[in-house]
Amino acid sequence: MRTVAILIAAAFLSSCAQTKDVAEEIVGVSTPWEETNAIADTCGSEKLQHLLGHSITEFDAASYDGPVRVLGVNDIYTEDYRPERLNIFVDANGTVVNLYCQ
Repeated sequence: MRTVAILIAAAFLSSCAQTKDVAEEIVGVSTPWEETNAIADTCGSEKLQHLLGHSITEFDAASYDGPVRVLGVNDIYTEDYRPERLNIFVDANGTVVNLYCQ
């Protein structure tokens, strides 16, 4: 009887974990750059990783094909999911500190 109860509890917990994964997919919970872009680098951010640690002035927006937004330290921005959009985050000195698709 105890074994049956353990099996039922394990099955229940397993189904809860699967539900959480599906919920994260639907809601679009933020994931680290590596995990997000390993799935699909939809905006071409992987080719621009050389900009990290350099001035934003080194980024040629005119040659980039697609939506781009450059965000500073205290900038307000929406968190809508647009996988084709390149987000470039800069610090107070204009140095690129992060960039990814979203």
